Amino acid sequence: MRKLTTFGAIAVLGISALAGCGSDDNDTETASNGGGTTAAQTDGPVSADNVAAAKAEVEKHLQIPAFEPGGEPIDVASLKGKTIYSIPITLAIPFYKDGEAAMKQAAEKAGLKYVTYPSQGKVSDFQQGFADAINAKASVIILNGPLPDTLQPQIKQAHAAGIKVIAAHEEDVSQPVPAGVDAVAAAEFYNGARLMVDNAIADRNGEAVNALVITSNDTRPSKGMGEAIQDQLKKRCGDECKATLTNVPVADWAAKVQGEVQSALNRDGEINTILPIFDSMIQYVDPGVRQAGGDRDIKSYSFNGTPSLNSFLTNDRSTFEANVGEDPLWIAYLTMDQAFRVMLDKEPVDQPAAPLRIFNADNAADQGDPPAIGKGYGDEYIPGYEKLWGLQ
Repeated sequence: MRKLTTFGAIAVLGISALAGCGSDDNDTETASNGGGTTAAQTDGPVSADNVAAAKAEVEKHLQIPAFEPGGEPIDVASLKGKTIYSIPITLAIPFYKDGEAAMKQAAEKAGLKYVTYPSQGKVSDFQQGFADAINAKASVIILNGPLPDTLQPQIKQAHAAGIKVIAAHEEDVSQPVPAGVDAVAAAEFYNGARLMVDNAIADRNGEAVNALVITSNDTRPSKGMGEAIQDQLKKRCGDECKATLTNVPVADWAAKVQGEVQSALNRDGEINTILPIFDSMIQYVDPGVRQAGGDRDIKSYSFNGTPSLNSFLTNDRSTFEANVGEDPLWIAYLTMDQAFRVMLDKEPVDQPAAPLRIFNADNAADQGDPPAIGKGYGDEYIPGYEKLWGLQ
């Protein structure tokens, strides 16, 4: 077991408006996976075939993804001077702050004005953002985190003013477009969850995975990600693996994640894997393991690939082994592509999503020193989108 150190807590603002899915109350449930394995064994009860399949998926996603344009070429020249308004759920979380900067960069390359409303995570902020965007005669409003379900009256007001609405990074590629919005920029949330499991299976090399899964059911993808983790464990392990799910709302990460980890480790001496579904929780997972499981071989895996958090991957005193990443800059460009298409009254791309890449200690340096958005995912997609938009 690698020794841990206490990392400085990074304050996460209360996000009471992350509504729509799940309860704000913590809840814990344990799911043992049914089924069995019949193939040859490796170092433990999980079959060699299942371990090999997990390793193959991990290896495939360690590679730099290729750019594949999702729609027909468009000409954005006629959009020059128009305004795009974005309402992020908060700028206190690095993922959203990075995404706003990236979307502004992409919009300004096409000659558009990009405005970020300074939301602090409250429904009243989102509502005021709509009012400001309508007063500014914006052409598009991007919901960068706020759920459309909670803002239907405001969406109707925007439509009445001739403004299109896009939901960004809220829906899995398998989910339908939410009511009221004109397009989505989706994400591979569920595939990312499955890859977290495959990383754990591959690293354990046949040993059963007994996982603590930390969800945040006040976010849209959380429940589905938790279910995808359980399904993948069943697929790879049969009844040899187990998942214990605990729900911690986003606003409570700083106050409760460490305690949930400590309590789970004290209750169950067989937990060897921790799967926080969003990587911003890692900074609270490590101290919890240090307090309650410092003498145990515990590994953590997560999703998002936030560059500033990938530094944990190369810290020998962290449990963090792999981060299933998606590039905020790539997400920004595909979101702008959707915005440009609806502004031009073109058909939006069906559920576009940024590709995933797994980062670990061996390839974390690909994101730069210090890690930065736009690094580690290749150099094809920016010129690719610019060519698609007629800017080259």
